[in-house]
Amino acid sequence: MRRAAVLALLLATACAGPPRPIELGLKEVPSDVVLGGHATASATPSPAPTPGPLALPPPVSVIALPPPTFTTGPEPPTPAPIPTAAVCATADPLAAPKREAPAQISVAPAKASYVFRDVGSYAVSGADTRKGRFPEMSLRTVGNVVHSGETSFTYDVAELLGDVTTTTTYDVVVSSLLPAALPPGIYLKQVKSVRGKSTSTFAPSPELQLAGFPLVRGASVTSSGVDPQSATSMQFTSTVTGKTRVDACGTPLDSWVLDLTKGKLLSPTQNLDFTATYAMGTQYGGLFLRERTVFAGTDGSEGVSRTNTATITTTPKVP
Repeated sequence: MRRAAVLALLLATACAGPPRPIELGLKEVPSDVVLGGHATASATPSPAPTPGPLALPPPVSVIALPPPTFTTGPEPPTPAPIPTAAVCATADPLAAPKREAPAQISVAPAKASYVFRDVGSYAVSGADTRKGRFPEMSLRTVGNVVHSGETSFTYDVAELLGDVTTTTTYDVVVSSLLPAALPPGIYLKQVKSVRGKSTSTFAPSPELQLAGFPLVRGASVTSSGVDPQSATSMQFTSTVTGKTRVDACGTPLDSWVLDLTKGKLLSPTQNLDFTATYAMGTQYGGLFLRERTVFAGTDGSEGVSRTNTATITTTPKVP
C-alpha cells in the first residue's frame, strides 16, 4: 500500500516539478508541490489519500454473533447517535446492591435504552489482513415485550456497536402448565443483524436454553439448535457459577453469572468456536448487565477473532 501511494504521488507531481531554465532567465510557475517550505496554492485540490487496511470496517462476523450469510434488503432508518457517557466513578467495594437478584425472572424488563462501556478488539487474517478496536461505547435498546398469558414472555435487546445493529430476542418461561411446553428458564429465540441494506437472521430450532429456573449454583445445561433457512447451527454448554457484583459507573448491581463454554457455530461459510460470560440481572427482567464474548475461527477464506467486554453504565429501570 505504501509503494502504491508513493507511485501515485510521483505520477501526480511529475508535470508540476521545479521550473526549467530558459535562455531569457527564470520564471516562477505555480505548483502544488512544496519547494523548500514555500508553495503557491493550486486551484485543483489534491486527491484524497487512499485509506489503508486499518481504515476498513471489520467484517460482520467479528461484530455480530452468530453471523449467518447476509442478504440485501431495503435501507433501514438511520440509528440514533450513541450518547456520550459521563466519566465513570468506581463503586465502593463494601457497598451492597440496593436490589437483590432473585433465583428466577418473574417480570419482563422495562422498555428503555442504556449506554454500555466496551473494551474489545478484533483481528482478521488472510488476503484482507487487518485488526482494530471496537468503539468505547455502544447503545442497547430494550423493547418489543410480548406476553403469552402469565406463563411466559419475549423481549428484544437491540445492540448498536459500530455500524451493525444486532437484535436478540429472548424467551422467558416463568412456569410450564403443559408437559410439552418449554421448562421454566431463559432461552435464545432469535438473533438478527443489520448493516446498511444487509440483514441476517438466526432462528434456532429448538430455542437455545441459557439457564433453567430456579437458578442454582453449579446447574448446567447443554443446548443445540439449527436454523434450516440459513443452514446454521449453534451449540454450547451454559453453567450457573454463582453471583457477582457489576459496577455500573459507581453503582453496585447484583447479578447471576452464566458461563458459556464449548460454543460452536457452523454455517456453509463459517466455523467458529466461542465462549461467553454473562452477568444477568434477574431483578431487571433478565437484562445482561455485563458480558464478555470471545470467538475465533474461519469466515470464508479468512481467519477471524474477537474479544469484547460490555458493561452497563447506569442502573436499569425497575420492571
